[in-house]
Amino acid sequence: MCGGKRISDTCFEPTILLNTKVSTNEIFGPVVCIYPFTDRQEAIKKANALDVHFQAAVFTKNVDIALDATKKLNATAVMVNDNTAFRVDWMLFGGRDASDLGMAGIYYTINDMTREKLMVLKSKSL
Repeated sequence: MCGGKRISDTCFEPTILLNTKVSTNEIFGPVVCIYPFTDRQEAIKKANALDVHFQAAVFTKNVDIALDATKKLNATAVMVNDNTAFRVDWMLFGGRDASDLGMAGIYYTINDMTREKLMVLKSKSL
């Protein structure tokens, strides 16, 4: 729809694609793929059919639709009425299925850097 022009050897303009199959691959860049639907369940089914699952976005004024879509989408995070670029430091991130090796974020980093140890102590003073 727009963008996609090369601006250097390694970069392209932010790009909006309509009805493309490129989203079946992981895209690392400022790209959004738009697929119009009239049936929400069909859209959720198509999104969940991908091998990669990171974040999803749902735009609606109806809280019931937002909750239903969030529950049914196989994404690690679902943004309601915002884009998937939203991020805060304490937020989990990562992918599901073929997307990644798992989740990341402060909690997971602390776990990865922690070595658990058990101590058994016997004392007459205790």
